[in-house]
Amino acid sequence: MPDIAMGVLSQNGTVLLARRSSERKVHPDRWSLPGGHIEEGEDAETAMCRELIEEIGVTPELWQFAGRFTSEDPPEASATFHVYHVLKWHGCPRLIGDEHTELRWFTATAIEKEAELAPPQLTEILANLAMRETGTPT
Repeated sequence: MPDIAMGVLSQNGTVLLARRSSERKVHPDRWSLPGGHIEEGEDAETAMCRELIEEIGVTPELWQFAGRFTSEDPPEASATFHVYHVLKWHGCPRLIGDEHTELRWFTATAIEKEAELAPPQLTEILANLAMRETGTPT
């Protein structure tokens, strides 16, 4: 089962999500976090940093572990996800490559009401981070 590292950028009570391309085999057109497969010889933190540079042109400078979960939906794409909250970064998020078609900042309410996340287990992690940003009790 592959391991995936993802980074959550947050500001002013919002988190940055990337819409997966309609060409993606797994979860096309769904909102997700920038990130990707952990390569051989890489740890999850290094993979998260590399993926954010490659996908959105941002270099993480300070982060903390936000959670880990396993997703088995769809079964052929089962993976363990390692999520990091990026507290400080260098650069302005922008789309690079063709893995994603849009970047957008979401509030916790918008995540719960509007965003169909891939994988869905991200909803709770992201809502908690967005609420923590605004000081709203979780």
